[in-house]
Amino acid sequence: MTAPTTSPPAPAPEPPAHCARCGEPRGGRFCEACGHDADLPVPDTAPAAQPAPAAGWTAVVRADRAWFEEVRRRDGPDAATLEFPPYAPERRFTLSGPQMAIGRRSRSRGIDPEIDLSGPPLDPGVSTLHALLLPGADGGWTIVDLQSTNGTTVGDGSDIIPPNTPVPLPDGTVIKIGAWTTLSVHAP
Repeated sequence: MTAPTTSPPAPAPEPPAHCARCGEPRGGRFCEACGHDADLPVPDTAPAAQPAPAAGWTAVVRADRAWFEEVRRRDGPDAATLEFPPYAPERRFTLSGPQMAIGRRSRSRGIDPEIDLSGPPLDPGVSTLHALLLPGADGGWTIVDLQSTNGTTVGDGSDIIPPNTPVPLPDGTVIKIGAWTTLSVHAP
């Protein structure tokens, strides 16, 4: 008679991973609570540590022909195929809460940014999670590029801001992303 075989004990279930940004449990790469990508570092400015922003700030989104021409002049890989949209209505977003993600909704990845630039028209240069607006210490807002594919430019300069670095946004600052999209932030 042979001895009964025993299988090794099942491994203990691993505790759920927690989001490095907000601390909530997460089941995959992206946090369901705040949308943080676990493969990206957490910006030095943690949203929970920030004061509440001044009430009434808004972001105005526009298709900007001058920015579009600059993107084409830079001659990126798809620049020759880009076309400026014939109709792109201005959109306004009220800035509130501990953060405002800028990007494009993706149901398959569970991403639903507060400033959803899915279109129409769809700017192909905007990443799914492109940037994040965070309350600033002065009651205004800062922006952090989330290692977007095409980068983020702030103000009159043409230099892309470093990823994961908070940049203050004074009233009226213009943020340039994608192939033609600009956002301007306005105090009440």
